[in-house]
Amino acid sequence: MIETEISISVNRKSDIDLIEQKIIESKIKVPIYIREYEFSYQINFTSTYEEWELESAILNSFPGYEFTTDLERGRKEIRIQIFRYQSELSTDGWGRRIENPLNETKYLVRKSTNKTEKFNPKIKVLFENSPHYYFVNIVSGINRKTGEKGFLFLDNFESKNTKEAEILKDKLYKSPSKAFIAGFYKMTGVVDNHFATYLENKKKEIRKIQRLPRKIIRDFIKACNSFDEINILKNLDEHIVFDKRENWKTVYETDGVTQFKEYLNSSEQHLCGKDFKIRSSWSINLPNITIGVKYFPKLSHPEKRPLQKFGQIHFEIKNNKIIKIIDDS
Repeated sequence: MIETEISISVNRKSDIDLIEQKIIESKIKVPIYIREYEFSYQINFTSTYEEWELESAILNSFPGYEFTTDLERGRKEIRIQIFRYQSELSTDGWGRRIENPLNETKYLVRKSTNKTEKFNPKIKVLFENSPHYYFVNIVSGINRKTGEKGFLFLDNFESKNTKEAEILKDKLYKSPSKAFIAGFYKMTGVVDNHFATYLENKKKEIRKIQRLPRKIIRDFIKACNSFDEINILKNLDEHIVFDKRENWKTVYETDGVTQFKEYLNSSEQHLCGKDFKIRSSWSINLPNITIGVKYFPKLSHPEKRPLQKFGQIHFEIKNNKIIKIIDDS
């Protein structure tokens, strides 16, 4: 797996909401770290993709600008700065070293000043579209052996200025900014653990939400396989819309439960008695669910061995009732 470290500097603080929205729209499945300084924001994350689409989305938001890797001579306003880095030890899916790992910086706006910026100890971290807040608390310290003064950070990243927190005595830093950077990277381990818990809780919640719709569909397919009309109609809305398709074209459709019952008892029906097996991959975006099915068609000459067929059935569910079925099996 090839990991790409991505750093985005936002040098106009008024641009941060737009950049944050483009990141959310990109649906990046890793923690996104956002640090606030006096004059800028710093965004960091590590992805298994280079996220070129995010770069394009940012560029499209600033008409009249272009990304460049060469600032040439003179002073230029750097509005956005994107840095990508891939380790020289990175390998592809076959274990081979990748050629020309990324190590590049692209500039969109004016050059930042060399003035040391103040920083905000509060750091916003996006878990998908959910903001979480952490803190890097810096305190003064002294090396009792040498008398050297410097700065340290506290061993608590979840609240601000915690008096009860211990001081992490890994190193005495010469400036608050250096202690802040070191504390930030120490904090990422805490965030990674929280993000893993967040994903697990999200999976549990999704499974809970999907449990009943999955059961409704399984019961419907089971009833179709046994041609059990009572249970076929059990979870159907009275205004059920049914659409039978072949090669993506509608060949038969019904509107309402009465017409659907007539279809089930007609010679046109191709939904029941197929002994459908539901495939493992479900596409669920409630209220819409699409399942893959496989079955052996019944032949007029039973001595011939039928070839297994594959298809899809799309359902739309509302108030725990099926309101639409598209049969493409």
